[in-house]
Formats: sequence, C-alpha cells, structure tokens
Amino acid sequence: MSLKEKLKTVLLRTGALRLRQMMLPQSAVILAYHSVTTDWKKQSDYINRGITTDADRFKEQMRILREEYNPVTLNEIAGWLQGVQLLPPRSVAVTFDDGFADNYYVAAPIMEQYGICGTVYLTVDAVQRQELPWFCRTAFLFQQAGNRKTVLTDPETKKTWNLGIPKENREAFVCYSYPCAKLVGEELRNYIEKLETWFGFRLDQSNIQGMMTFEQARELQQHGHIIGNHTFSHGNLAHIPQESLYREIAEANEILEQEIGEPVEHFSYPHPCLDPQWNNVTLAETEKLNYKTAVLTSFGLVTRRCLPLLLPRIMISNPNNKEFRWKLETALAGIQT
Repeated sequence: MSLKEKLKTVLLRTGALRLRQMMLPQSAVILAYHSVTTDWKKQSDYINRGITTDADRFKEQMRILREEYNPVTLNEIAGWLQGVQLLPPRSVAVTFDDGFADNYYVAAPIMEQYGICGTVYLTVDAVQRQELPWFCRTAFLFQQAGNRKTVLTDPETKKTWNLGIPKENREAFVCYSYPCAKLVGEELRNYIEKLETWFGFRLDQSNIQGMMTFEQARELQQHGHIIGNHTFSHGNLAHIPQESLYREIAEANEILEQEIGEPVEHFSYPHPCLDPQWNNVTLAETEKLNYKTAVLTSFGLVTRRCLPLLLPRIMISNPNNKEFRWKLETALAGIQT
C-alpha cells in the first residue's frame, strides 16, 4: 500500500474528515453518473469507460449511501436552498446524465432495493430517435479506427492521421469532437454522418440497448425518480449559436413535458468538451423556465451560497468502496481530491 493510500485509510478510520464536516455549514453532495452496466466490455467501443460504472460496484455504492449517508432528492435540495425545508446531515443526491437505457434496466432496480430515488436527465433527440448521442458514435469511430490501424486523410483539410497510434488517435478524436459540441439538430447529424462516410463504417445500433424510452421514463417517474432535461442535442450550450438555445433548452423541455405528462423542473448542462459549459445567456434561459435546479460537471459541495441554477456535482465513474467513501468524505469536508 502506498503512503497516499495509507493516509486515506487513516483519515477514513479515525473520523478526522467527519470532525471537519461538523465544523462546516450544512451542505449536500450531488453525485453524477452516466451508464451503469453489467457488461462494460460489450459497450466499451461506444460508451467511454470513464462514464461507466459496473453494476456490482454501483450496488455497493447504493448500499453505502443508505447505511452511512442520507440519500435525498433534488427536490429536497431545492427546498433546502429556498429555505423552506431542512436537510439531514451528510445528504447525498444521485443523478444520471444522458438517459441511457441501463439507467432503467440496471441502475433503477438497484436503487429501489435501497429506497433511493434519483434524477435522470434525458437527451431528448437521442431518446426520440432511439439513437445513441453523437459522442458515442464518434467514440466508436475512433475506437474501431485504432483497432484497424486506419490512416485517415481528411478530404477537406488534407491532413493525414495515423489512427493506429494512440496519441494521434486521441488528438484526432478531440479535433473532430470540438465541432460536434458546437453544432445542434440537423447540422450535428449531418456532420456525424459525414465523419462516418469518411471512415467507411458506422456504429450498428440495431442490437444495442441504447437509450431509454419515454415510456420507461414515465415509469421511473411513477416510482419516485425525477426526470430532467439534458438539452435536445447534447451540445455545449456556451458554444452553440445563440439562436439555437431556445430549441436546445425550452423546446426540449416542452417535448419532455408532453411525453412524461408532468412539469420538468430540473436541468443538467451537457459538457462533452470545451470550456466553459455555461454563460450568462444560458443562465438567463434556465431562469425563464423556472427550473428548481440546474447542475454542472464542475466539482463542488452544495451549500446555501450556491446558485440553484449552477450547482456543482461529484463525478462518479467506477470507484471501489474505499475510493467511493473517500470521494464523499472529502467532498463533505470541503476538500477537492
């Protein structure tokens, strides 16, 4: 065990972090998940390992939340921020970005075993079309190109990429992802299809359990989970054309409300790439819709000083039990690790 790991063990066992928590003003943590799967290898070509949590580890995490913390909902956090209700100490809320089908098939049944309700943010166009979001399709292209040692010459810039070399593959992936984050709707779909034409193959989604359906979202809602808006196209709202913001936020919200039959009161900012992920214009758009909360990918503890429409979260990928506790205990102690 390294010195760092020994120090973590000591701090967790001695209760030093809990003592620091008691000295701070009341706070809460919002956890951010994406995919929860029983077979990450099967989907690793199109859903990045960095946003995937193994089902068995997720189950352990939910057990830990129930036994050692106080699971709460975003509605409860919103009420606390508004000063209309109290939160128990060590409050933790669970959220999921994107709307992958495994949130319904895998994550929700586990959460319900422990009496935990979460918030699932749907990427509306992906759910409507029952197609994986653009970042999954591009991930597949570059993963497969790396396996095939593809040499790609961009027909427009004439730049050649040796995608069998990991460093070049990563650079190319970033290069072609940036434009995607700035596009929405039909323009985005056309761009992805152009890339697929250049590569000469595409992700076959016919046998993939990709996105949950609106019917499944309604069922989750009936079981106490919250359904939120994750935009229409999953672009970076601070970088898309300003005239597209209404469709990406407000129109997506209207579609969601029609489909699930209840007001949509919570929003999650996509952050596929590029910084920042919000600006004053996007903040104004969320204010117009009277959202109770809007969440970011930036790390942080939720305190009474936080703006309800710019709430930080703790990103969760696939930590073991010790790492999971460490994330929560340090976050509640106001320490970024």
